[in-house]
Amino acid sequence: MSVRGLRWFFVAALGAVVVLPGVEGRATTGISAEWINGYYRFTGGTTPGAIALALLVIGLYLVLLYSSRLSTGQPLPGLLRRFVAFWCDFILAMVVVVPIVGIFSALTEWRRTGVFAWTFVRTAYAAGDTLQVVIGSSCGACALVLYFAIPLVRCRPSPGCCILGYQVLPQDGTTMTLRTAVLRTLLGLVAVSTAYVAPFASRDRESGQFWLDKVFRTRAVRLA
Repeated sequence: MSVRGLRWFFVAALGAVVVLPGVEGRATTGISAEWINGYYRFTGGTTPGAIALALLVIGLYLVLLYSSRLSTGQPLPGLLRRFVAFWCDFILAMVVVVPIVGIFSALTEWRRTGVFAWTFVRTAYAAGDTLQVVIGSSCGACALVLYFAIPLVRCRPSPGCCILGYQVLPQDGTTMTLRTAVLRTLLGLVAVSTAYVAPFASRDRESGQFWLDKVFRTRAVRLA
């Protein structure tokens, strides 16, 4: 399947993120531990629908990575489309990461209590709660970085870029290494968090570059 055809499947997946809570109820997914006014609250788990959607997005993501390349068109001068694409990607990444972390939490609670529940909430601290949160958060952060980095290595658009009709490529036409892609992703998260200064940042509209691209010698181009 071509990149152009895949974009509508990713749009449908984003739509499912809105519809799913209304179908299954607003059950808490993932894992979290917090103290609120002196009271402890630990929540975790996932839902069958969330797992199904996560598997669907993973499948589409893999198809995108191994799809045939589209010819590229003119440089993409603006930053708004990139900003929107990032949030589309972030939502889709969380669709995958949160249910998987939630499975880990649900299975751990099952082992501790002997009773399986898709989601759970408790107010009593249990040994290993902190470790669960640390492991879950760390794995989730690593997965998020790889979600953005791997398409750069494969010279494919990320799902969000696919939806918005552009991709980021090395300026010299070479293949980006995983190390460089990870570093660019990490610095890209900084770029998104400082998006309010984007209009004043160094930009080359004719080449489809802003300061992040100049650092890593990349450029954004439209998908033809």
